[in-house]
Amino acid sequence: AFCRIFDIPFADRVIDQPVHKVTVGQSDEIGRIYGLLSDSLPLKTIQEIHQLDLSEKVRWVQVCHSPITFKGRRAVLSTFNDVTEMKEQQVAAQHLADQLQDENRILRSSLKERYRFGDILGRSPLMQEVYELILKAASTDASVTIFGESGSGKELVAQAIHRHSQRKAERFVAVNCGAVQESLFEREFFGHRKGAFSSAHVDAPGYLDLADHGTLFLDEVTELTRNMQAKLLRAMEGGGYRPIGATETVISDFRIISASNASLGEKVRTGRMRDDFFYRLQVIRIQLPPLRDRKQDIPLLVDHFLQKMSTTSPRVPGHIIDILLAHDWPGNVRELRNVMQRYLTLGRLEFLSPAPDTGTMAIPSTLNLQRAMQQLQSALIDEALKQCGGNRTRAAALLGISRRALFRKTAAVSYHPTGAVEEG
Repeated sequence: AFCRIFDIPFADRVIDQPVHKVTVGQSDEIGRIYGLLSDSLPLKTIQEIHQLDLSEKVRWVQVCHSPITFKGRRAVLSTFNDVTEMKEQQVAAQHLADQLQDENRILRSSLKERYRFGDILGRSPLMQEVYELILKAASTDASVTIFGESGSGKELVAQAIHRHSQRKAERFVAVNCGAVQESLFEREFFGHRKGAFSSAHVDAPGYLDLADHGTLFLDEVTELTRNMQAKLLRAMEGGGYRPIGATETVISDFRIISASNASLGEKVRTGRMRDDFFYRLQVIRIQLPPLRDRKQDIPLLVDHFLQKMSTTSPRVPGHIIDILLAHDWPGNVRELRNVMQRYLTLGRLEFLSPAPDTGTMAIPSTLNLQRAMQQLQSALIDEALKQCGGNRTRAAALLGISRRALFRKTAAVSYHPTGAVEEG
């Protein structure tokens, strides 16, 4: 067995030979063992020894040393167990663990410092999660559905997935499903052949032709009717489609990425979406956070927009940033971009909102102008403090008045809002 472990062809080469002459590099180990025996220390020891055989191959052996008397002299009986394979597996496993640990460390570091992904900006933890989902989605060919409020950047995410996928060399075809008329669905999606109708003078490709080997992005996918969903589903599942005026079925290899600001599950429950279409779309789900949930990204976005919109890259005062941070941003990043465009043009901040329902305010006959102004002022202050989480400094900036003026106005009406934050 000893000869087999160390690849020694003939046993007579090792019989009656000192072990240090048989194995390479073990003189120190043998001396230590004899020292243990002579010092009357534990008479049995088990060790793993990294040693070389006669052919200088690396071997890992587990050795058990026991004291014996041989021909009237003290000696050591050593039994060897070859654990090379087990040790190599342990070393390989440890190497893999170290490698993964290094990769994770690098990944965590890069995520911490990553402030953009293509045209998407944000260094907040919520956006780091989005970046990771983009990379995972790009590594597969599965369908992706992106959810998010209007203006949150759904198409930018879809483009990022496409640019990092194996289809990046082919077309990214974006379709606004809300603008597709059902009567023109087949013409727009499947195309037509020359002569199919009076104005069809040449063959015209549809969206599916253009997206062959590429990506088809369906924005506001919930706007497709059930009939349109059924026709598109057949093409999505490999059944092909037939252009208007054609006699043959065309197969297109495309990836679907869809987007919506509404719940697809709710559309299924209300009968607006087919359940088979729902399951075909939503393999990978990406939820984009609204800007109000990642306000720490606002200074970064402001700097980005100003650099793009102005050659001078003007500096934004701190009180302007405070006002931007206090706003609720119902229009998300798109609204912020428009606000900064107006700021550069007009030199002041203006927040536009959809016009309220038309109508007149009912004013009691007992209410005079002064009382009405006081009520309006109190309502505005209350709303500003709510938006600013009770922070009076930010609320004053949002109202366009000084902090001292805000204190004066609230004191004048004995105003004591709940949760107001005092700042020294």
